[in-house]
Amino acid sequence: MLAKLLTRPDVVKTGETDLLLKCFAEQYDAIKEDPSKLLISSGIVTTLVEVFKTGHRDDLLSRVDIIFKPILECQIKNKFIGKSTVLKKAKVNLAQRIGCIFLKPKVAKWRY
Repeated sequence: MLAKLLTRPDVVKTGETDLLLKCFAEQYDAIKEDPSKLLISSGIVTTLVEVFKTGHRDDLLSRVDIIFKPILECQIKNKFIGKSTVLKKAKVNLAQRIGCIFLKPKVAKWRY
């Protein structure tokens, strides 16, 4: 539900999407090493996956830099969190969604 709100055209136009993406990145950076906050960090990444799934390519292409370094490139030193399959799966899914945004759209030839 939050992803639908963040990707609405009026919310993107006012800049609220940028603010919330920065907020997600800061929250993830603050709690990434705390084992008791594992579900919150995986929830943040899962929400970002849904944002990049439902959002328009043109709107999200310029916003990849906001979350790429703090979430996908960060190193987790805690062994418990580093081995979490839920967080690993969510990060791989987010990387896949970001990669799909960089691909050019392909229009089906059979379309009317």
